[in-house]
Amino acid sequence: MKKFLLAFAACSILVASCKKDEPAAGTTTNNDVSTFSELQVPSTFKFETQQNVQLDLSVTNPGFTNKFKIKIYDKMPSVGGNLIYSGFTTNNVLQTEFTCASFLSKVYVVKEDPTGSSTFEVADISNGSIVHSFGKKVNKGKTNTPSPDCNTGCDVSYNNHSSNVTINGNNPGSVFCFTGTFNGNINVNKGGVTIRICGNATSSNINLNNGSSLELTDGASLTVNNFNINSSSGTLTIYNANFTVNNNFSPNGQVVNNGTMDLLKTYNLNGQGSLVNNGTISVNNNFNQNKNLTNNGTIAIGGKMALNGGSTTTNNCSITIGNDLDVNSILHNNGFVDIDDKLTLNSNVIWMNNGAMIDAARATLNSNITGAGTTSIVKIAGNTTINGGGSLNGNLEYCDADGIETNTGNINSPAVLACTVFIPTTGCNAQGNGTPQVSDADNDGVADENDLFPNDADRAGEIYYPGSNVYGTIAYEDLWPGLGDYDFNDLVVDYRIRYITDASNNVKDIEYSYSVRAIGGSLRNGFGFQLDVASNTVQSVTGTRNFMNTLSFNANGTEAGQTKAVIIAFDNAFKLFANTGTQTVNTTPGEITYAQDTGDVVITFVNSQTIASLGSLPLYPFIYVGQDRGKEVHLSGQVPTDLVNTSFFGNAEDDSNPGAERYYVNENNLPWALTFAQSFSYPSEKKDIVQTYNFFVTWAQSSGSSSSNWYLDLPGYIEQVNVF
Repeated sequence: MKKFLLAFAACSILVASCKKDEPAAGTTTNNDVSTFSELQVPSTFKFETQQNVQLDLSVTNPGFTNKFKIKIYDKMPSVGGNLIYSGFTTNNVLQTEFTCASFLSKVYVVKEDPTGSSTFEVADISNGSIVHSFGKKVNKGKTNTPSPDCNTGCDVSYNNHSSNVTINGNNPGSVFCFTGTFNGNINVNKGGVTIRICGNATSSNINLNNGSSLELTDGASLTVNNFNINSSSGTLTIYNANFTVNNNFSPNGQVVNNGTMDLLKTYNLNGQGSLVNNGTISVNNNFNQNKNLTNNGTIAIGGKMALNGGSTTTNNCSITIGNDLDVNSILHNNGFVDIDDKLTLNSNVIWMNNGAMIDAARATLNSNITGAGTTSIVKIAGNTTINGGGSLNGNLEYCDADGIETNTGNINSPAVLACTVFIPTTGCNAQGNGTPQVSDADNDGVADENDLFPNDADRAGEIYYPGSNVYGTIAYEDLWPGLGDYDFNDLVVDYRIRYITDASNNVKDIEYSYSVRAIGGSLRNGFGFQLDVASNTVQSVTGTRNFMNTLSFNANGTEAGQTKAVIIAFDNAFKLFANTGTQTVNTTPGEITYAQDTGDVVITFVNSQTIASLGSLPLYPFIYVGQDRGKEVHLSGQVPTDLVNTSFFGNAEDDSNPGAERYYVNENNLPWALTFAQSFSYPSEKKDIVQTYNFFVTWAQSSGSSSSNWYLDLPGYIEQVNVF
């Protein structure tokens, strides 16, 4: 069974994965456009609803020799996200391109290791690319809210100030900003005051009283001898900045660190304080904890660490301790705790969760260590004493190199004395444990746990467009080269493309699933698609439907007379329905409605083909009109097949110019076909698309930069009375 580890902050779940619907700033739209034929769009606009995304992904410190499987979803997988892409790393790197809907600005990236364990993170799409280093990482400089600055929101400002600042109850303002350099003491005696340091500050004493706060913004630094937060409502927030305290640090309020804290003596986390660390903390001496600590980054302590009664510690990444760890309160360890000397557990409990790890030189256990989730491990190099109140419980391995010297406590199954569990190294755990047990039956470098075809060296993974559980739509006007009525329902075909890939992420098979939903005209049209590779690269084509017997095919199932591989899915759309005499199918309200027809075409290649060599998705689909094989209608700008009748180009309303590589547009750059990255609610007969979709004009006139989700069924987007 695959183990799924939720390895990103819960707040990430709430991040929307779609771009804003409103037009971009500065976009000019003509609100007087009332029909499709009135549109005028830039000559470079292809009416595309998809984007090609360059992926540059690395897996750091993996601890495996087999490939990692990377899966990309359009939404969080646990709430029904669609698989868009999956592929395998080479030398812990995956560099490729995938295609997804234009409105996506974030994706969910899953990493499956060769044992089947999984973890996922959210990645941003920025300028058509994703650069991502995968795994538990120190979150230095990563904040849930952006850093403030001293350009806005300042009530009082100091620049290059070199004397003391005291803020009393009769002083004005609530935000005091310091830019440039600052050298002096700060004493705040007025509640609600915020000190904001945006430059480089040096101070002997800073005292925050009555619930006042200090912010250290991105790029700033503060070195102080004595820093005091003297009330529980006071706060210190360190963004991607450097904070150094030369003497003991004993704050009573809340400290949030997203940068670097260097504490040259002892950190006393007092009973009225708390600490959230998302960055790096270095403590030269001891760390005495009397209240709550959440560590999402790294903490390095030169001396001892004492978790005293009344506190709770949650470690999600790494804590290293140069001396002893004394535990007198609850410790939730979800990461790695490295103790150079002794672990002493006196009361409460240590919870070890989902592959967590503790490493110590010796241990005395007077209370319980319990493993939850996937198996965790406690490693002890020297002596272990388990006294009468101590026990090991749950999914836990206790690994003592010399065996347990004294045990008057309990080891309760499934807890076990063992050292075998595999825990991979990560950015939070550079040590790890064990050797993975990986099976690879077909020796293709992909572990059986990650291989969809574990006994077939030619096949291992899959890629979908537009997604594993969603169909896209292609909608045609079939009166080309003349103008149509622009209801885009003359032929409406839903489609889903699945690539079957090998261990090198090359394509061995294509499964092209389609569903014919509507025929809004009387012409008997065929439907096919063209690949960029030669016909002889194809081994076989199955699932095509040839009703009319007017076409010629090669032995491998591709269309004859073509340089490139052309596949005709069906040659007459009307033959797919048990039509009872209506002139159109599923376009005129009030007429009989016909069930959708579905089909699957499978193309197998002689040798696996690179994804790029096959051509852009959705693989150059086209119709040929009224059984005239030379009368092809393609998407805007797409090159026809060898069998096209070129005499149609430039006739009637068509403005194609093959010499300029301009195809299937009129003089205003308007197309005869549209494709959608989700299923499209097509207009009823004679209902213009402009009058049906309220943001279509905005999208088209902005070259797709605004309202890229215009075709989704969202409030205010569609005139529902106009759709079938």
